[in-house]
Amino acid sequence: MKSVTIPLPSLLRYGFIAMPVAFAGFPLYVLAPDYYAVHYQIPLGLMGFILLALRLGDAVIDPVIGWLIDRFQGYLLWPVLLSSALLCLAIYSLFNLQLLNPALWFALCMGIAVLTHSLITITLGVCATLWTNNKSEQTKIAAIRESFGLIGLIMAVSMPPLLGRLFDATLVYEVYGLLLCGLMGVALFGFIQILPLVSHDNLTDREKLPSPFSIWTHIPKDIARLYFVYGLSMFASSIPAVLVVFFVRDLLDAEHLTGLFLAAYFLSGAAATPLWTKASRTFGKYKAWCLATLLAVASFVGASFLQSGDILPYLLICIVSGLALGADLTLAPSILSDQIHDNAHNNLSGTYYALMSFMAKAGLALASALSLSFLDFAGFKPQTNNETQALLILSITYALIPCLLKLCAAGFLYVFFIRTPVRRIS
Repeated sequence: MKSVTIPLPSLLRYGFIAMPVAFAGFPLYVLAPDYYAVHYQIPLGLMGFILLALRLGDAVIDPVIGWLIDRFQGYLLWPVLLSSALLCLAIYSLFNLQLLNPALWFALCMGIAVLTHSLITITLGVCATLWTNNKSEQTKIAAIRESFGLIGLIMAVSMPPLLGRLFDATLVYEVYGLLLCGLMGVALFGFIQILPLVSHDNLTDREKLPSPFSIWTHIPKDIARLYFVYGLSMFASSIPAVLVVFFVRDLLDAEHLTGLFLAAYFLSGAAATPLWTKASRTFGKYKAWCLATLLAVASFVGASFLQSGDILPYLLICIVSGLALGADLTLAPSILSDQIHDNAHNNLSGTYYALMSFMAKAGLALASALSLSFLDFAGFKPQTNNETQALLILSITYALIPCLLKLCAAGFLYVFFIRTPVRRIS
């Protein structure tokens, strides 16, 4: 593995595929649950159970995906092509076809989509690690990938309301699905060109790799601590991601501005990514990540005090908390790449990225199940006139609880990596 400098054209070809992947991921985690709850009246409790089962199942499969990638690092082209096609088909079918009972169809399409989404995402992380062992370049690779991903999210947020003005309401998600297919085709054309540069690592003894379920016993201490902090942080971030549509529509009474709020959040994150890259060089990656986490808490806690009509305060919260997003997305995978190289575990890069994905998805699954079930128990009903107590529970669950969890993540980050000199990465 060489410490090479990656040319900008290659970085752009690599990062661009993150745009359609994010464009596909947004409706899975934000739009689809609300869409099926409103259009098909699926109870929130049942929705939470389905999401928990799907995402836990997907999370358990991730280590298998990572293990297979490690075994066949030189043969990733066709799996990526097939997964991209199935991802596009699943997203299109989720909103535009209804061949089974709504709950079953939701589970089937979501299952295919999250599985294929995982394979592409893990492959991108592995490619980054196998490309170079230069730690500064690893941050650049992660930054370009996540920046394109945020652009894809901004497009995904903005597209439904924009398409609603251009097309009949029944055609919005059909056009959305077709746009996804076009973006994915362009991205794959560029990605295929750089894949041979990054998908081969001349390693031996692949048959001696740990199984995907015994790998937990082989994880170095620093990587295990990273997973714990990352998992806790992602669990905290997943709660508002699951509830944002409910919060904006049912508490702020600003459903028509949902796209604006989300676009402001993601655009702020994309704009701040270069700043966090520079901060990581100045303070070190761990300290920069900790500062970003504290910034997220300081800004987002204000959302727990908002009431109906508080449009401008919430927009400001979205912008400031979005600044921290770039650090969350860029620094954690960059740190993992560094730790993989420091431990000379390049042959396990797929498995390690899969386990990072597992931690994020387990957090998302728990956030979906616990938050939706809790709101259901509290008597909250989406898109109805809720009582004051139910809206208070929504506010606390959406903002206050995630902030407390983020504070815990920042504390562990400080104890594990900043105060204690355990394999610091600058």
